[in-house]
Parts: sequence; structure tokens; C-alpha cells
Amino acid sequence: MPDAPERRTARIFFALWPEAEVRGRLMRQGLKMHRLVGGKLTREESVHLTLVFLGDVAPERVPALQARAAAVRFAPFVLRVEQAGCWRHNGIGWVGPNQTPAALVGLVAGLEDALAGEGFLFDRRPYAAHITLLRKARCTPMEAKMSAIDWPVRDFVLVRSELNNEGSRYTIVERWKAQEEA
Repeated sequence: MPDAPERRTARIFFALWPEAEVRGRLMRQGLKMHRLVGGKLTREESVHLTLVFLGDVAPERVPALQARAAAVRFAPFVLRVEQAGCWRHNGIGWVGPNQTPAALVGLVAGLEDALAGEGFLFDRRPYAAHITLLRKARCTPMEAKMSAIDWPVRDFVLVRSELNNEGSRYTIVERWKAQEEA
């Protein structure tokens, strides 16, 4: 039987990637939600907040993505994660801010502008800041009270997603630090 054709694209996205302490607190919230609505819990090493999802990108275009991302400037900020919810239409259990901070909106807009300038295509829907903690959840009304989690944001990352039998595996391709003066 012939070998499967080599994949000529990579699934790519930009994200915020939490440090271990924040990731642990997010996972504890995910466990609370899991007890209420079931579903498949996100693996701890995969917890992130997507900034811009590009989908399939040819490998030869990745250096242009990296160059564009390197030009995006932003100051460090704190993302306060303080609400939990579950979307019935797709079975996603999530946590996020009550209100998306201006610094996060600015970072996403900066990335989108930089990527559009290079001709990259991405989802243009209004940005909804959320961290997926559950998939295939029974999204009934839930009382998932949570203590606020303050996530210090000091960088963003470019991530490659690879699908296998266990789901998606993420690899951080590159990381860009915030500047004190954005």
C-alpha cells in the first residue's frame, strides 16, 4: 500500500500560553465544570487562549508569519479570568474575562493588521476571549462560580497544531515578549 501523501500545510494559530501556576488554577476550574456538565477535559499542557487562528498554512509561509508577528508591539498586562460558561451549539465549556481588556483587544488587532498586510487569511468574526476547558460537554445551565484568576500576560506564541488519535497536539514554534513601552 502506498504511503500517505505528506501534509503540505500546518494548522497554525497565535495564542497566549499560561505559565504553570495559572494553568494549574485554570485546570482546577475545568475539573469543577467537568463535574457539572461532563465532557472531555482539555489536557493541562494544551490550555491556551487563542488570539488569531489561521488554519492551514504552507510551511514556506511560516517565516513571513514570524516576521509579521515580530513587528507587533504590546505592553504587559493582566488578564482577569472571572467567568465560566458553556456554549450549547458546540458543547464547549470555557472560562474568560467578564470584559475583554483593551490591551488584549489591541494585541489581537495588531496581529490581524500585521497578518492582513502579508495577505494571510483568518477568521474575521468579532473576538471572543475564552479558554476552552471542556469539549463535548452537556451544556445545561450551570452554576460554575469561580474565583478570579489573574493571568500576567508577558508574551504571545505561534503554535502548530497536529491532529492524532488522541486529539490535537500543540507545539510552540516561537514566542514574542511584551515591551515595557508599546
